[in-house]
Amino acid sequence: MVESTSNATHKSLSGATYWFTGLSGAGKSTLSEALKSKIDGLTGDSTKVFILDGDIIRTGLNKGLGFSPEDRSENIRRISEVSKLFNMAGVIVFVAFISPYSKDRDFAKNLHKESGLKFFECHISASLEVCEGRDVKGLYKKARAGIIPVFTGISDPYEAPATPELEVNTGAQTLAESTSFVLKHMEDQGILAKKSAPRVSQSLVREPTAAESEEYAGLHSIDIDIQQAQYLQTIGDGWAFPLKRFMNETELLESLHMKTVSDTNGERHLLSVQITQAVTEEQKTSLAGQKKVAIKCSAISNDVLAVINEPVFFENRKEEICARQFGTFGYNHPKAEVIAAQGNWLISGSSMHFTKRVTFDDGMDKYRYTPAEIKKLIEDRGADAVYAFQVRNPLHNGHVLLLKDTREQLIK
Repeated sequence: MVESTSNATHKSLSGATYWFTGLSGAGKSTLSEALKSKIDGLTGDSTKVFILDGDIIRTGLNKGLGFSPEDRSENIRRISEVSKLFNMAGVIVFVAFISPYSKDRDFAKNLHKESGLKFFECHISASLEVCEGRDVKGLYKKARAGIIPVFTGISDPYEAPATPELEVNTGAQTLAESTSFVLKHMEDQGILAKKSAPRVSQSLVREPTAAESEEYAGLHSIDIDIQQAQYLQTIGDGWAFPLKRFMNETELLESLHMKTVSDTNGERHLLSVQITQAVTEEQKTSLAGQKKVAIKCSAISNDVLAVINEPVFFENRKEEICARQFGTFGYNHPKAEVIAAQGNWLISGSSMHFTKRVTFDDGMDKYRYTPAEIKKLIEDRGADAVYAFQVRNPLHNGHVLLLKDTREQLIK
């Protein structure tokens, strides 16, 4: 059941996996349940968070698995895949498993990283003494008596994370303090946001792994021009939120007719510029059947700038795009002329991997900030007011006078 959002103070911006690892009794499940309850209330929606708890999973998905090292690894492998799927669907997942071995947690981390998903290894670090003192199930007592022959922390090792993203000491913190600590991290990472707070979109650029770089170098590719590279930079740097790829057909039609693009939660965001990538009939034929397509811009470099995953093709509605965007399809319109010269197909995909930040080596790259970088500049300068003008042509004296006059009025 989804609750009413009328009193919601926060919104969920993306999926994420918080992997809570720690000894039995450390408070992993308790913290997960407290966080879900809190987030359900903040967002007014009980579907934004899902808990994968060891006790529940072992009675269903992983029923039949024991506690040998091999079974423990298989247990974590399955949970990693499930949490990844929830994460991809935009759900926040709290994974509450002892997961005692570093290699298994690293598998989960890398599995998410390869798909560009947010993953945070969190050490729920209550001491053995604290955990044993909370032994509500009597497990430690049975382990000490030898009734449970293999038990983490007593007769089986626990490999604590060397560099966890979060260290949550539930032995020293109250449940409320631990909950607030994790919630703050979620806000800092752009997973949750106050509705009253300005949105700061994150960069979509993720450096590829060595294996990905090797794979991408052998992909079929599209060589885009400088203007398309500028569009690529706009999406990758986070300026086209909620767009995370070249528009697919649904996003294109929404933008044309509604001047918006909807995010994964169905919320509409103003986006009146159609950011698409055209291909010719010949390119479509050569790329058909490819699982991934690389994007390059030889005018800048020979590097792979992005990769389209599971590419799809749809008609480039040139007349409709020009008529709705410019009110004309006359070739004398400079932008209509550019669109008319494009290929007859558009390409998109299930997702895009932006492999590097697009730069142009034109002396202006140092001024091309991401939203997050601008936010940091504002904080570093302690600014209590920020103003900006979007101009349609190069900066000239009239713009400069406008900027100076605004500054003087703000100071007054």
